[in-house]
Amino acid sequence: MVSNVEGIAMGDVHDAPRMADMLSAFDWSKTSLGPRSDWPASLSTAVDIMMASGHAMCLAWGPERTFLYNDAYIPILGKRHPFAFGVTFAEAWPDVWDEIKPLVDKTFAGETSTFRDMPLLMTRNGYPEDTWWSFSYSPVRGENGEVAGLLNVTLETTDRVKAERDRDAATAELQRSEAKWRQLFETLEEGFVLGQVIRDDTGQIIDWRYEEVNDAWYDLVGIERGCAVGQTIREVFPGVEDEWVLEFARVVETSQAIRFTRQVGDLQRWYDGVCQPAGADHFTVLFLEVTDRVNADRRREALAELGRMLTAIDDPEDIVRAATALIGRTLGVGRVGFGTVGEDGERFVVPSDWTAQDYPTLAGTYRMDDYGGYAQDLREGRTVVIPDIRLDPRTSGDTAPLESVAVRSLVNRPVREKGRTVAILYVNDGAPRDWTPEEVQFIADAGNRTWIALERRRAEKEARETAAFLSSVLAASTDCIKVVELDGSVSFMTDGGMKVMEISDFNTVRGCPWPEFLKESGPAYALEAIEAAKRGETTHFEAPADTYAGNPRHWSVSVSPILGPDGETARILSVSRDHTELQKAREQQHLLNGELAHRIKNTMSVVQAIAHQTLSKAEDQDAVAAFGKRLGALAAANDVLTRDNWSSARLGDVARKALETFGEDRFTLAGPDVMIGPRATLALTLMLHELATNAAKYGALTAPEGQVTVTWAVRRDGDKDVLDLSWVERGGPAAVEPTRKGFGSRIIRMGLTGSGGVQLRYEAEGLSVQATAPLYQIQEA
Repeated sequence: MVSNVEGIAMGDVHDAPRMADMLSAFDWSKTSLGPRSDWPASLSTAVDIMMASGHAMCLAWGPERTFLYNDAYIPILGKRHPFAFGVTFAEAWPDVWDEIKPLVDKTFAGETSTFRDMPLLMTRNGYPEDTWWSFSYSPVRGENGEVAGLLNVTLETTDRVKAERDRDAATAELQRSEAKWRQLFETLEEGFVLGQVIRDDTGQIIDWRYEEVNDAWYDLVGIERGCAVGQTIREVFPGVEDEWVLEFARVVETSQAIRFTRQVGDLQRWYDGVCQPAGADHFTVLFLEVTDRVNADRRREALAELGRMLTAIDDPEDIVRAATALIGRTLGVGRVGFGTVGEDGERFVVPSDWTAQDYPTLAGTYRMDDYGGYAQDLREGRTVVIPDIRLDPRTSGDTAPLESVAVRSLVNRPVREKGRTVAILYVNDGAPRDWTPEEVQFIADAGNRTWIALERRRAEKEARETAAFLSSVLAASTDCIKVVELDGSVSFMTDGGMKVMEISDFNTVRGCPWPEFLKESGPAYALEAIEAAKRGETTHFEAPADTYAGNPRHWSVSVSPILGPDGETARILSVSRDHTELQKAREQQHLLNGELAHRIKNTMSVVQAIAHQTLSKAEDQDAVAAFGKRLGALAAANDVLTRDNWSSARLGDVARKALETFGEDRFTLAGPDVMIGPRATLALTLMLHELATNAAKYGALTAPEGQVTVTWAVRRDGDKDVLDLSWVERGGPAAVEPTRKGFGSRIIRMGLTGSGGVQLRYEAEGLSVQATAPLYQIQEA
């Protein structure tokens, strides 16, 4: 049924007439209710009661449940008004009809239903929304006592339900928050103080007392737990700065919170925190120690200031004075100086230094050995850090020379040039001091920057001399030295380069693409080198290229970036050296190696044949067979070595060659590209051959699904690199330790270099072997 209120569009709520007017204007003859003059008294009475009520009410009447409502009901309908007036109940509320229809039917059956905060999902304003309702469905009886209609007195409780839910959620969240904050306080890493100010007779704040502190507070200030509560700050920290009392007093007096970053001088610690008023002469403080951060900021700012000063200062003596003063004030030490070391490594000259008030200067000339056993460390470029000269073995034997010049702790940072120590930045203090790594790094950075500034003038002079020298070098060089633009075109070539390339006029090749000069894989190598140079990288490759006259040559090519003023690659330097004769020698060597490998194989075959004939009647034919296989393994190792002129071999190549006869699909090999020496190649080949033979007889290779994993890796152990190799068998029978150990077992236990370092584990899953040796032994062997 469609609404037939004339002149009122669906959803035009603001312009709609009052419901009494709509009731009169509505053409009821087009509805199942018929003309209003024919309505039964029960319907008219019910409608009159509803229209006069100030409560939201609606009425569904008759078999078609024709829907009527009053003014108070309009806000509930939203945009459904005035369309809903006079249609069926189902048409008025289609989105909730499935939910309320059973209630409607129940009411027309004569039952009254009352609900409180019933949830309904409604689309009354063009979008779905959760709503809640308290309402009563009451039957309305006609003249004959039958149920003719349904009267709904309703109250939307959506706002109240949501408010109650929000309140309950807020309460639960508050409880969770309180529990969280209680736990946070118990585990708080920040220091917490609840304090109460102490006033004199005039009411002036003169001190404050610790009422409550957490464990983190004791840890942050370095005081034994439990001894501060009830004490005043002046009692806990005698001589504490007055500002620690006065600033918190201002918080209490003004009721204004503050944030502070301040040092406790006696503790030599800095703290950052917040102090807030807590009422009745109380306050709270939450803080963290930020000593490291404050000192780091000071050092960072000092380095920035040093950079600005060194840029602006030209005189070398002024550079030293400014730098040492800045370093000294930043670290809070007694003395900082810069001295030069003579070529003999003994004479140490200090023109001048910076000192704190009443601290003696070290200006003068000294013998380095006069000041402890660390002189050799300085000569060899090692930074010397001594927290207490009385405890360090290099100085404790005779502290008098250092203590006579007020040195109790020190840092000496050597500056190296051309392999020797040329200067030393020294930092001294008259009390023991634990120098932090960050302080030592700051001294190193400041020293390096200062020395760079001192050397700047000399570098400028040397640069001019170097430019002239390089010009003569380029003219004399027999290499083909050229400059290549970023697009690969040639823009410059030395006279020596044109000579070796047999070019009479550079203009004939200017702007030509350099990669096209090369042959075979050379163009690809050249393009890769150009891209690498653009990234700031230097590369090297070898490739053939004909001279401009057409004569074949082989070249060793180095490609480097030429940086512009902005530090980016502006051009590219290519240096090509004629390696034609060297390449011929390599080819000849390769031919000789092939011939040598062939002869070794023949010799091995002869040895194997002789051994077979000689031992054919031996009782232990298994030993004879093993001997032959070991000779084969040695021959395979020789094949790998001859590829690189018997100098070294790749570990992966050696392993694959040693195991190839046992079936490549049974092995998994993984590890970095490691070069090993000839003796290690033979030892590794025999060890892997014996392990594979044992696996084929007793281990994983006896089962179709058995597998062997061989892995290797290089790790750092102290000051040396170590190679670890692992052999793991899986998928075969359980490993059983042999009762008798023969020659094969001895070969395995000799390890990677013949000196052991092997662990065997006989496990239910199979045999596992771990072999270890220093990398340098592997590569030198």
